[in-house]
Amino acid sequence: MRGKACWAGRVRAAVLLLLLCLCSFGPAGAQRFTATVVDAGSRETLPFASVYVNGRTATITNLEGAFSIECDSADVLRISYVGYKTAYVRADRMGHVVALSANETLLQEVVVVPIAPMINKITKETLRQLRNYSHKKSEFYYRQTAFSDSTCYEFAESFLTGCPAVTLSKLRLLTGRYAGLQPDSLNFYNYFGNFYTFSQVEVAANYVNPRTIDDVVPLFRNYDKYYDVYYHVIAEDDGRVFVIRFEPKPESLEKNYSMLAATLYVDEKTLHLRRIVGEGRNYWIVTRQKTEGFAPILGKYEKYVKNRILTSTHFDVHLNDTRGFSEVRSVYVEDVHQEYGVDSLMPPKTVTTRSLLFNLGTEKEARKRNIFQRIGDFLKEQTQVRQKGESLNFNNKLHEKIDSQGYDPEFWNKNEIVRRTPIEQEVLELFQQKNLFGLMEE
Repeated sequence: MRGKACWAGRVRAAVLLLLLCLCSFGPAGAQRFTATVVDAGSRETLPFASVYVNGRTATITNLEGAFSIECDSADVLRISYVGYKTAYVRADRMGHVVALSANETLLQEVVVVPIAPMINKITKETLRQLRNYSHKKSEFYYRQTAFSDSTCYEFAESFLTGCPAVTLSKLRLLTGRYAGLQPDSLNFYNYFGNFYTFSQVEVAANYVNPRTIDDVVPLFRNYDKYYDVYYHVIAEDDGRVFVIRFEPKPESLEKNYSMLAATLYVDEKTLHLRRIVGEGRNYWIVTRQKTEGFAPILGKYEKYVKNRILTSTHFDVHLNDTRGFSEVRSVYVEDVHQEYGVDSLMPPKTVTTRSLLFNLGTEKEARKRNIFQRIGDFLKEQTQVRQKGESLNFNNKLHEKIDSQGYDPEFWNKNEIVRRTPIEQEVLELFQQKNLFGLMEE
């Protein structure tokens, strides 16, 4: 039996090595193209725009509006962004900048739809999707960085699986890598192990009136008691999109409700969500600090506890409905707060944590794509033993889950998925030079 097991292990290792070698090559004739997507009028960059090749979402632009993609030179890329006209451009004629033109905003007198009944319909449709499509699954790529003032001290990447109907749920870790700088007498760092939960942006709820322990979200029955609502409508080639702003009322915030201030982009015909952008109000975090020496500060986001810190959280969620429901395609989250070190006499540090999540599609869809197929094969081989044991919940720390799996640098060096910003690339290379991946300890 032992001989057979060793033989099977050598075969598995050989197959993995072959897959990893293949990862460095794209499809026949493929080249790498890079560009930045901008607003045609202001020339401002458009982060998180979707880039399609042959009808499939191949990647998205990063925080600086840039993307990189492998495809044939004759392939036509479709680049889209909510509120803008879709651009179609052949890869070898694309250039380094792609400009998207904003859709027309309709005059208020042209919009004759009463907004209150419209919001009620959107709420019912959104809750229906949450009930009926919560079992639909996708695979995701996730990246997280953290800064103390201008110093990046944390970098994480992972592949997840979960359910993307309206909001992310039932997340499970497939594989990942994690690295962080160690605090010392001059530098104080916080590590938020469950920051990925902030990507699970919820906008609809079944309650009639929220309790003080509930997060107040825009889409529920008595929303008008807690929010002021403003809206306008933009015209698209195939219909109209309602842009509805939910602004928390001052009296609600004074009651210490944690509230989502959000702008929802909603398709008028289907009532499906297209984009959710906004910020958290009265959001708090607590860090669980180690007081001995300068060990890493391992924390997580919580509410309603002592010693909590007020934080500023912004998010940007893009969705599409190619599967018949509002499916999360990407989520960007940025959290900023002030943090004091062990020595209270030292000035506070501004801690900024960012994350980006990108939907790779269903497992079947992912396995059809060139580089995604090889990633899927690799992940299936690596995770077949622990498919049921890697679920993520609010109390989990991502770095602990990742550390328990080990680290394979060859796999990660060949897979970028979403183009890194220059600072992310610089930090990644620095952490690799210092061999920090796979060494994080509490």
